[in-house]
Amino acid sequence: MRIAICEDNPKEQERLAAAINDWAMARNTQPDILCYQSAEAFLMVWPEISFDLAFLDIQMKDMNGIQLAETIRQSDKNMMLVFVTSFSQYVLKGYDVAALHYLIKPLSAAKLLPVVDKAHMIWHSRMSDFLLVSDGTGQIKLPFDSIHYIAMFSHTAEIHTDSAKYDLRKTAADLSDMLPAHFVRCHRSYIINLFKTDCVYKDSLILSDGTKLPISRNSSKQVGDAFLRLHTG
Repeated sequence: MRIAICEDNPKEQERLAAAINDWAMARNTQPDILCYQSAEAFLMVWPEISFDLAFLDIQMKDMNGIQLAETIRQSDKNMMLVFVTSFSQYVLKGYDVAALHYLIKPLSAAKLLPVVDKAHMIWHSRMSDFLLVSDGTGQIKLPFDSIHYIAMFSHTAEIHTDSAKYDLRKTAADLSDMLPAHFVRCHRSYIINLFKTDCVYKDSLILSDGTKLPISRNSSKQVGDAFLRLHTG
């Protein structure tokens, strides 16, 4: 994952980069982090250098972070944007450019890490965004974002999507290497898509299509923590 930091305060820039590096070490991943002290410096290299995630300081000299985000969105709808500022009055501007999140300085690990976790999940999903399954007549690509949950039956996975279900000859161990991080095993018989999950309770969850699935005692904390990381911060 390639990350840009646009921050005109060198100390703030260094602190943010260090915090992201700490996150990366804890998650055993190696993002490419590039820092810029102005929007203009960023635009000198973009889009020749593409970015998956950008942290934009709103109050920069000349072109500010909001203006930079608007420029990015003219040709890139997928870059994840996180605004960083000392002032909360700009928060509504984030909706205009589909910002992933809005962080108020001073930043803390408690505020930052869930946001980077969420961005990493989205990035991972985009990097490998489908399963190859059979519909009985041939092989089709099944997008991850169409999958609600997977029911496990011995060595067969029953994949439930928006409109149909498919059988795949894979074990849970096989699928754990194929699925992105927002797919979590909630029970020995079920793997769920957190993006399709509306409610998580101690022993059950509700999917966006109304399906209710059990959560095993051993999986309860893992599922709850993963749901919170994805949807809060």
